[in-house]
Amino acid sequence: MKHATDFPVLACIARDILAIPGVSISVERLFSSSKHTLSDSRSSLTAESASKTVVAKEWLKKGFGVDVNYLDNISTRN
Repeated sequence: MKHATDFPVLACIARDILAIPGVSISVERLFSSSKHTLSDSRSSLTAESASKTVVAKEWLKKGFGVDVNYLDNISTRN
């Protein structure tokens, strides 16, 4: 704040920008993972479906739902 009185507007801008915390690695990893999940072939997903897909993928990677039998009530016959 040595030159804040000389450059008050620049000092305000610097305070606002420098107060923003750095991006954590987990957020960067989430965006990277999302890039692979939300590819051009899945461009018809709604925002809600895309969000649920990304969250589910992250949960599965962390081991949540390992003991859940997802396909118990699913039949492949019509």
